[in-house]
Amino acid sequence: MSKLGRPHACDGVDTRNRLLVEARRSFATEGFDATTNKSLAKSVGITTAAIYHYFPSKVDMYVAVFVDVQKLVCKTIEDSVNVERDITENISNMVDALAALTRREPAVVSFVLSVSAEAHRHPELMKAVMPMSGQIGKILLALSENAVARGEVNPEISARSLEDMLMVVLAGLARFNMVYRDAKRTAELIKSMKLLLSGVAFRVSTSV
Repeated sequence: MSKLGRPHACDGVDTRNRLLVEARRSFATEGFDATTNKSLAKSVGITTAAIYHYFPSKVDMYVAVFVDVQKLVCKTIEDSVNVERDITENISNMVDALAALTRREPAVVSFVLSVSAEAHRHPELMKAVMPMSGQIGKILLALSENAVARGEVNPEISARSLEDMLMVVLAGLARFNMVYRDAKRTAELIKSMKLLLSGVAFRVSTSV
């Protein structure tokens, strides 16, 4: 029978990944304060002391989860958009891809939405994650700048304001899905959002 403890080199990467997944779930659902090495170690099947082989502190673990989640969200967005497509199609594809991620990995979205509150409660987290934040915004800004340069956006809307709008839309969608957890209602919302963003959500009366 295998003993709990420090993992062998061959399975070290796998153990670290499982720790990140469990930590992501715990940070997202229980919060930073309530997450303990004891509970994480039990979930992964190692000793509490073995966790320090991978993460010297809980802050280091949180930062690792933050980086991992940010990479996952960025890849999801990057894989869903193409500079050759117009902004409406890119937004539509991006919303679909992130909605699918939300359904597949609900803890990812929950974690992203909790970062700001946790960072404000814990200055050490704020100091640790700030230098690595903003990657999602950079992708959205590049997408927005491309759309503006191609003349696909109303001249009154800057690339920066379009990026801000997309961030608000995506964060709102994620929070809605977390709160209601209703696949049909979320699907209807996404359909309506696409119509709104493409400018055909409302019928404007031509009567005087």
